[in-house]
Amino acid sequence: MPKRPFISLLSFVAMLAAVLSAAIPASAQSGGVALRTVVIDAGHGGNDPGAISTDGKLQEKSVVLDVALTLGNMIKEEFPDVKVIYTRDRDVFIPLNTRADIANKNHADLFISLHCNSVPKNKTAPSGCETYVMGMSKSESNMEVSRRENSVILLEDDYSTTYQGYDPDNPESFIFFNLMQNAYFEQSLLMAELCQKHLSKGPISTNRGIKQGALLVLWRTTMPSVLVELGFITNKSDRSTLASKEKRTQLAGRVFSAFKEFKEQYDATAPATATEVETTTVKVTPTVKEETTVKEETAAKEEVTVKKEEPAVDNSNSFYAIQIFAVSRNIASGASDFKGLKEIEKFKSGNIYKYTTGHFKSEQDAQSALPSVRGKFKDAFVVKVDGGTVEKVR
Repeated sequence: MPKRPFISLLSFVAMLAAVLSAAIPASAQSGGVALRTVVIDAGHGGNDPGAISTDGKLQEKSVVLDVALTLGNMIKEEFPDVKVIYTRDRDVFIPLNTRADIANKNHADLFISLHCNSVPKNKTAPSGCETYVMGMSKSESNMEVSRRENSVILLEDDYSTTYQGYDPDNPESFIFFNLMQNAYFEQSLLMAELCQKHLSKGPISTNRGIKQGALLVLWRTTMPSVLVELGFITNKSDRSTLASKEKRTQLAGRVFSAFKEFKEQYDATAPATATEVETTTVKVTPTVKEETTVKEETAAKEEVTVKKEEPAVDNSNSFYAIQIFAVSRNIASGASDFKGLKEIEKFKSGNIYKYTTGHFKSEQDAQSALPSVRGKFKDAFVVKVDGGTVEKVR
């Protein structure tokens, strides 16, 4: 099939603007901040089986459809005011762009895409769950997941036109994802963190963490979006879990717990967009005194109470820094999470804390320091801090 030339920068920007302006989350439409609509996407389907177990008896499309329907029923039962929409509720093939369109046209407040992981037969199959948010990563394993999930478009007619010349077999095609600026990144990150928090409680307990990937099913969505890899269908232990109806119900329950916690925070805070961010700024220094008390209520739940005194910091002047990660929890200064890095600053945006290192006068200085920071945090990137607002540079 002949392929169209790669989309020009101007054409892509124009298309991106049209996509972002075409859909407004339901909460924003009504003037409220409640999560009212969720789209649950069961990956693959129809003539696309997705990943297949080594014995050939278990297919990803069947596993994730069952989990998706169970998850939807759980949400409907506890939150009857929340509209649950499935991209598919039976064994049919749905193009990737159509899945995103379903979410956008229904003005969804959250998009959850469910999948099963796999590795080639000649590789040792790992175990565990991981959750992806839209973004670029040079990690080979992340790129491999992106290639595999994106390769579904080869089953679609004229996919080169639909996806502006994107070719899943051409690594250079991933470059255009750098042009994306996901206004819902922090909220997506929060949902991803909650998914990992709850999924790691079992029945597949290995927590492989939150990752970024250039995933076509996520990049067109105009709301917080995550792609959850429930487990490795090519791993003997994970496969046994994924094949069990009872265990699949448990997996759906874990994702439901993440949804429930996300909804509680979403309903309490206006959606964070590029122009709607309530930002406060604090600085972590060795003089900050923080006392953490952990109270075990049950074996599966921990309540952390943080008492802190933080000095006022003047961040009115703009500067450049390197963001190492963004999470929903407040991390004490000197914690092992920072891997020995100094000059750590944190910036609160809604319910998310962004942690940066360094204080550079120019972008060039920050870029020069970036490689050494990526030695410890491979997904770190340069940001500009202006009046307490943190913006990714590139």
